[in-house]
Amino acid sequence: MIHYTQNFLFSMLHRRLILLSLFTVLNGQSIHNAFGLGLISFNHNAASTALASRGIIPSFNHNVSLSNPVTWNNFKYAYLSGNYNGDEYSSDLGVNGLSGISSAQFTVPIGDKYAWGFGLKPLFTQQFLIEDDQAESYVEGDTLLTKRSVDGSGGISSLYTAIRFPLTMHEGIAVELDMLFGSLRKDSKFSIDQRTYHYFQRHLFSGSLYKIFLSSDRFNSNNRPINIYFMFSGVINPLEIKRYSFQPFEDINNNGYYDNADNPTPSSAPSAEINIYNNVLEPFEIGFGFDMLMKNDLHLMLEAHSWNDSGYKDKTIFPLLSQYINKSQQVSLGIAQFSPETAFKFTQKIQYRGGVYYRRDFLEEMDNYVNELGISLGIGIKFGVANNQIDFAYRYGIRTSDIISDEQINHFTIGIQLGDVWFVKRRPK
Repeated sequence: MIHYTQNFLFSMLHRRLILLSLFTVLNGQSIHNAFGLGLISFNHNAASTALASRGIIPSFNHNVSLSNPVTWNNFKYAYLSGNYNGDEYSSDLGVNGLSGISSAQFTVPIGDKYAWGFGLKPLFTQQFLIEDDQAESYVEGDTLLTKRSVDGSGGISSLYTAIRFPLTMHEGIAVELDMLFGSLRKDSKFSIDQRTYHYFQRHLFSGSLYKIFLSSDRFNSNNRPINIYFMFSGVINPLEIKRYSFQPFEDINNNGYYDNADNPTPSSAPSAEINIYNNVLEPFEIGFGFDMLMKNDLHLMLEAHSWNDSGYKDKTIFPLLSQYINKSQQVSLGIAQFSPETAFKFTQKIQYRGGVYYRRDFLEEMDNYVNELGISLGIGIKFGVANNQIDFAYRYGIRTSDIISDEQINHFTIGIQLGDVWFVKRRPK
């Protein structure tokens, strides 16, 4: 607590000491969302979700992944894409969920060797409410009813741009730059009998990352064509958190806001105290995938990833649930039936996808990890002369560990891609 907490506790000095119970109830999107920076997101579109993929392997169409810029030269049109997510998490703690627009992207192929694009996607998401059970405390003959809670919402997003160009006749490369930004608002609430006290904080995030993508069709054969994909990412500027700590106050009118009816009044409150935390997030990721064409446009795909974070975690940033996910590993196997490039019948315009995955997240300083096992299904439907496409995907998973009791995940995604012709000389009318 900051130095001016004496104002916060002005009406409690005669109570001497208040003993608080441990936090026993958590509500929010998922318990993962309350750890450290929150729940990290690795796939951002419906096509990848349907294959249980993190985006390296082709999922949108033949040799094309919306999340892998080294494949964007295989687009026939420029595409504007957007995705909408709906998540539900259920466990012994209850059922919670969140939905909303998750990502947007604009991609332009330039000839058949180059491509460029930019977009917006989430990186971390936090939305949680943690509260303890009401407790009775006995101080100097008085019986006090105490309760505390903390809730927060926000996250970190990435504004990115990427360019693709050839390396050799068989290899391609793409470079992506990610600018990180976002905020988190927290409200710590403490109740004693009929009195409620609030302590507001706000975190502002900033940083930047880079990603390198490689592809090769050197090992293609007439019988079993194979495309290989590789990626790695690192840090340009580690994540910085600027934390604003505002004057705690007694919420006399119980409206949840800081106004003139509260004590102390806003006009008498000091300015927010600012603390800056550097090098909070320094991730490194490496991934590998391959795509094998079986027959009749049926593709078998494998993908593996390892994500590690070596950033410095100051425990004063998140004192209640200060555990951070500092390592995440995933392997997935998918199968897809893509439609032909030229399709006239409606049945030919439908693309079928499915996959299974296993993920393990390691928690810092807990010598503990969270296992996640799941399955995914989805379809894509082409429409229009520019091969516009709408994708639907559903993923079901189960998280288990010593701190999570069979948390069930239901994830539904809708994506839409609208195409147009760019950088092509049009015929005169």
